[in-house]
Amino acid sequence: MKKRIKGLIVNENWDRTSYHFLSQAVIFLDIDDAKRLVESAYVAYRKHPAIDTFTLQFVALIAVNYLNCCYHQHVDISYADSSLEFLHDLPAEPAIGLNKLLGLFYAALFNHNKGKAKELEAIIKNCGYAAVIDDVHVN
Repeated sequence: MKKRIKGLIVNENWDRTSYHFLSQAVIFLDIDDAKRLVESAYVAYRKHPAIDTFTLQFVALIAVNYLNCCYHQHVDISYADSSLEFLHDLPAEPAIGLNKLLGLFYAALFNHNKGKAKELEAIIKNCGYAAVIDDVHVN
């Protein structure tokens, strides 16, 4: 299955559909394969940045889902850096506001900033999105 996922994305020109597919499939990949594909998606997006809402949501979701994988695989921050930067650099669009907030949350976790992670966790939960981070534990 992993081979098929990689083949579908690698052999395809990056577009809204492939960004959407990777945003969902990234959780099934080995972390090193995921890193390569995610970074490939970022390069493609930066070459041809789309501003339509759906594409923005899909590329932001790629980053968030990948960061969640990095967190659960206990990798060092070098795996997460490009995704944290990518989310930060995306435009301030309401449609991806939660994703950008989650990027700040994961940055705090990877930087071992427990205070900031707790603050962001409270904001995310107070906004009604507790389920999005239920699998993440701020220690």
